[in-house]
Amino acid sequence: MKYILTRNVTIDECSWLSDNFKKGNIVYYYSGFTYGCCSSRGLPFTIEDGKAPFFELPKDSVEKLQSPSSN
Repeated sequence: MKYILTRNVTIDECSWLSDNFKKGNIVYYYSGFTYGCCSSRGLPFTIEDGKAPFFELPKDSVEKLQSPSSN
């Protein structure tokens, strides 16, 4: 599933990130094993669809992108 960041997420906010994320960046929900690494306030994501490694982003920083319906 494709998500878009609705706000900036920085290393200052999430110290485990290796880079800052900007509003409008696209990330992909990671559906593989996370081994309990994500907190209840976050969700696992990747930069490339279906490819590890994953990282946690706050739930309030992302929004699911809807697939365009075929008419």
